[in-house]
Formats: sequence, C-alpha cells, structure tokens
Amino acid sequence: MSRLISSVGLIVLAASFAPASVSAKELDQFTDRAAVLRYYSGGYRAIAGAPGPERVDAVLDARMTELLEALERALASDPPRTIGERDERVREVFQHRFMPQLVTPYEEWVKHHAHVPLYKVRDKGIFGHAVDYDDARLTWYIELSPIVQVAGVLMGIDKLGHFIAQGFQYYEQLRALPADMPSAARYDALRAYGHAQELGALGVATGGVYSFADLASNWAGMTFFLALFDDVDVAGARHARYFERTPSGGYRLVRPFHWSEYVSPDWDEVHNPAAVAERALFDKVSANMRRRARPSSGPPTDGGSVCDSYAGDPRAFLGPHRALRPRASYALDERASAAAPYALDVRAICAPTVLTRPRHAQLAQ
Repeated sequence: MSRLISSVGLIVLAASFAPASVSAKELDQFTDRAAVLRYYSGGYRAIAGAPGPERVDAVLDARMTELLEALERALASDPPRTIGERDERVREVFQHRFMPQLVTPYEEWVKHHAHVPLYKVRDKGIFGHAVDYDDARLTWYIELSPIVQVAGVLMGIDKLGHFIAQGFQYYEQLRALPADMPSAARYDALRAYGHAQELGALGVATGGVYSFADLASNWAGMTFFLALFDDVDVAGARHARYFERTPSGGYRLVRPFHWSEYVSPDWDEVHNPAAVAERALFDKVSANMRRRARPSSGPPTDGGSVCDSYAGDPRAFLGPHRALRPRASYALDERASAAAPYALDVRAICAPTVLTRPRHAQLAQ
C-alpha cells in the first residue's frame, strides 16, 4: 500500500505552487478513486506519520475556528454600528481582498500549508488524452483541483472554497432581496443565481462542466454565514449561532466550527455527478474512463481503466454512501439538465454493453 500511494502521489504535504485558478476548477474523482478510498479506510497506517480521517477533520475544523476567533477580535477592535459594517468585518476575515469570488484564503491554505493528505491526478486523468482547449477552455491550462476527504465525504478542495466564496455571495444576494419577498421566491432567486454562475465563469463558460456539487456546497456556505449571528432554519437545515451579544453590546464566540455540520455526500462528484454541455467533451471523457493506457510517467496504480476499477467492485469504488438531498433544494435541476445534458456518471458510462445476440452470431452474418 505504501509503495502504491508513493507511486501515485497520494500524500502531498505543504505544497508550494502558484495561486489558485481564477476560473472554474475542475476535478477528477474517478481516477485512482479506489486507492484514495483505501487510504482513508485505513491504508494510511502503512505510511509513517500519515494523518488519518479524524486528524484531517481536526486540522480543517481548527483552521475555520481560528478564523471565527479572528472575526471575534475584529468585531471587538472595530465594533460595527450596522449589519452592513458587521458584514464587512466578516468579509475581511473570510474573503480574498481582490478576488473574493474566485480565490479564498482558506482553500489556498488547505492546498499549500495544511498538513493533510491531498490526492492530485497526474496526466489530467479523465480530462487528459484527446481533451483539449476547445473542450475545457481555460481550465485546460490549469491543474485539476486536489482531492481530500472531509467529514467522511471525498471531494475536491474547491468545494471548501465554494462554501466560503460563493456561500458568502449567496448570503449577500439574499440580504439584497426585498425583506417582504416570500421565502420560497427568495430561495428560487438564489438557485437561479447559482445556475447563472455554473453557466458562466465558474462552470460551463470556462471549463465546460456544470457541477451540482458546487451548487450544494454554495448553498451550505450560505447557511453558515446566516448562522454566524442568528439561529437559522433554511429548508429544514438548522444551525445554532456562532456569536452571541454580550451585555456590553459586543460579540462573543460561543461554539467551534465543524465541517461535519455542513458537508454532505452531495459534494462528491461521483455520487452527485457533474454534467457537460457538449457531446464531444462527454465522448472524450467517457473514452478516457475506458482507456487502459499506461500513464506517461511512473507505474500504473490500480491497473486498467476507471471502468475496470468500477466494474471490479462497484460498491468499493463508490465508497460509503448516504442519501443525497433532492437537487431541487439547491439547484434548478431541469434548467441545468437542459443546459448541460451529458452527465459524467460512472454508473452509466461504465455500464456493460449488452448485445442482443452473441457476438459470434453477428460476425457470421
């Protein structure tokens, strides 16, 4: 196991690369998925000093709690007089100063400095081979997002960025809507806002891919920012406030952050498949899932293709699975399906081809 993990570069600690993409960040949760899941199910024990799932969660939770503590200090040092000023303190702590919609300091910290295992697909995985600029546009020039397991869910670290960046955007959009607007209409407006983002620079326009998992993490992020100062119930998702008012009128942090409160299997793009707008890109990715070609450098990992790995043990490939939320709770599913009709669903792409008659009978005719 340790030799296997070393050969595919499963553990990446304190990497030092250029800043994150300023467009859609695609990821590949299919290539070598079985190896990554084995790591998190106990394979890490074969690597001296490698952190297991509980340690990963503890590290990532602690950093978010540190940001909440920084917000507490900011609120104390420069007390806000209005909700708008309070939102500005939140923005200063959680958002990137110049590119808040596209880059988050927290995601950059996870990628470059957090001592947690990240898996990076080499040779572009399912987005390699015949896929090119015409298919993936700007994303073609950018590395794929690394994969990590958080709260038992395998995801690209871009989902953590979506939670903070787009979650805050959703929060701002919600606050800008008329106060007397019915809740159902307000939430529909937010789903439409996220849909436009996935069609635009955060999805199809720059990477060719429409991600429902992005939308799920966006929605969860919104509930987090709503819960900073108030107890909330958003469509049945209840969260207690993080800050309470003090007798002197200030703010006191009353509880720590835990990703497990927000993360759901909807953030895993194998269980909640993304979709592409163009048939040509879908066909190339599908062909790459079936390719058995040896990587351009280093030994093959699990041997065979993504479809071989899936067909060998579908349950193990998919990994632990809890029920998904209805997509309608965070996305405009019908409009999304019309805009990006080709789902990157391993269960369909790697389904065995059934012949209506034996192959030898067909050849004989």
